[in-house]
Amino acid sequence: MLITRQDRDFLISELSIELQAKPDGSNKNLIVPTCIYCGKTRGKMGIYIGKETDKKKLFVSHCFSCGHTTKDINQLLDDIGRPDLKLTETADFRPVTELNPFFQLEEGDEIDDELAVVDMPEGWKRCFKNPYLKERGFTSDDYDYFQVGTTRGLNFRFENYVVFPIIDNKDIAGYISRHVWDKDKIEEYNRKARRAGKYEVRRYNNSVENDFSRLLYNYDGVMEDETDTVVIVEGVFDVIALTRKLELYDNRQIAVVATFGKKISQTQIYKLQAKGVKTVVIGYDSDALDAINNTAETLNEYFDVYIAKIESAGKDWDEMSFWDIYDTFSGNLKTPVEYKLNTIQVQL
Repeated sequence: MLITRQDRDFLISELSIELQAKPDGSNKNLIVPTCIYCGKTRGKMGIYIGKETDKKKLFVSHCFSCGHTTKDINQLLDDIGRPDLKLTETADFRPVTELNPFFQLEEGDEIDDELAVVDMPEGWKRCFKNPYLKERGFTSDDYDYFQVGTTRGLNFRFENYVVFPIIDNKDIAGYISRHVWDKDKIEEYNRKARRAGKYEVRRYNNSVENDFSRLLYNYDGVMEDETDTVVIVEGVFDVIALTRKLELYDNRQIAVVATFGKKISQTQIYKLQAKGVKTVVIGYDSDALDAINNTAETLNEYFDVYIAKIESAGKDWDEMSFWDIYDTFSGNLKTPVEYKLNTIQVQL
């Protein structure tokens, strides 16, 4: 079926109005807030509106909750009660063989973003002053904007830890718990503890109820249909350091989130798409070349992607000065192709 540019633009406009749908960050999919087949909310249904290729067909729709796929735009228009918009077939219809351009998953797969609400450790209470966090540069604005607390000696499992709740749509979906000792001190203590048969200290003591690949730290800092650009970093302290040093606390156009490591999952991508993010800047540690290239390649299907090339090897964002960070974002953002070519040259 031949669909002209004029027909395509008109149908996208009508579908957006009829279904209250909005384009994702890549402008390749319309995200429908409520599936017309199963009624599932939170944007589980998508309609492909990007460039048509051999593998991606215009107006294919799919729901990640019920698995329903509609390959024919006229069938979709019938299903939503708008047969008046149906197109006349002007060429032999070629069946769609690739089922799911939206997130490029197999038919029947589902983006699993369902989260259990998690209780904070017993005895946890929010704090607004802490010696360890002071050493790491925390300010009063950090305490106001990012919740953090301790168990105040009331829970031996979390003694000497600072604990950050992970908030998702205003619910606590997990927590990150960081010991206040540095890595060397923890390793020295654990060597002695092993010899004495005592309890060893873990650097991190995190929640286990939800898989961290389904979470993003500071996700609620991404404002739906307002936040255009998201900087993706590895951990909690990176998020807080960049927010502080770039003064992004009340910035609704730019936010920093953490993926809890050097890779991003389909669920995390979906969560950013669902909020209308268009541009992503990867801010992983500079020594993670393969991870950065792989993540950039994955994200490039859905967003405008840039990579913050950190020249200070081995440094985290919270160890960098304001001017180092400024220079990185003002003059050292690379496209995935530029970054890959640059890293190949360095390795040679």
